[in-house]
Amino acid sequence: MDAEHALPLDLEREIFETAALSYPGTRPTLLRVSRRVLVWIEPLLYRDSSIDSPKIAGAIARAMELKPSSFFSGNVRHLHIGSASGWSKQTRYAFLRLCPNLVSLSFGYTMQPLNGILPVLAGLLHVRMWRGSLWQFFGGPSIDASHPFFRTITHMDLLHIPPNANSATVLALDEMPALTHLCLHTWTVDVISGMLRHCSRLQIFLVLLPSYFSKRMLDTISSAITDVRCVVVAMGSLNEWNGWVSHKHDLWAGVEAFVARKRRGEVEISARWVEPWW
Repeated sequence: MDAEHALPLDLEREIFETAALSYPGTRPTLLRVSRRVLVWIEPLLYRDSSIDSPKIAGAIARAMELKPSSFFSGNVRHLHIGSASGWSKQTRYAFLRLCPNLVSLSFGYTMQPLNGILPVLAGLLHVRMWRGSLWQFFGGPSIDASHPFFRTITHMDLLHIPPNANSATVLALDEMPALTHLCLHTWTVDVISGMLRHCSRLQIFLVLLPSYFSKRMLDTISSAITDVRCVVVAMGSLNEWNGWVSHKHDLWAGVEAFVARKRRGEVEISARWVEPWW
């Protein structure tokens, strides 16, 4: 590059980082521009890490061997570990220990218990958004709401809850000090009613209908649930990671706006259904 036309490095870096953040698909290409651009952009590859294929899992496993732990602790903020990653529990836990500054964490659909994960989670003290199954952690309906991991969780996305979820489970959710937004993938009207009745700090209660949902399902919820906080959305676009972090932020913001409109009288108070907008 002609020195006369060179941009100041700080401005050049801002341009490349803005491009990488605005258009994530360009990041691999940007890495090949120059050595300094690689140094700027490579950390952004790991900021939102979705480990849901053997290829990606293998690449990150190799990076774990080559890079210092500070690289991961300084850069990884959003992490999804999918059921198709092929990682053993030991590898999952090792990577989680490298990422103490996570702000969102997602596990893929699996009913396999994650034995021994609670001590690992105790080191994650900044997670606000979590997606997974409590029963993966505790192996049953007995939940320790005082565990350090739950102190900062504001948005919880529960993939599985037994139809016969007992009152102790509901009370455990109410005891989580920061929890204000709760999303259920599996549910019964009794479970929804019990959680809304006992979890007084909840501001938003999101119910996801399966992709095969019927109007009868929606009518069942609408006729039985009168709480303004309850909102229903079809889950077809949210089945796996697929942009889970960004979609979830958009989803929660949209649902909050919908509930606010109901409270202001701009939407019928009985309205439950929100059309997906992403």
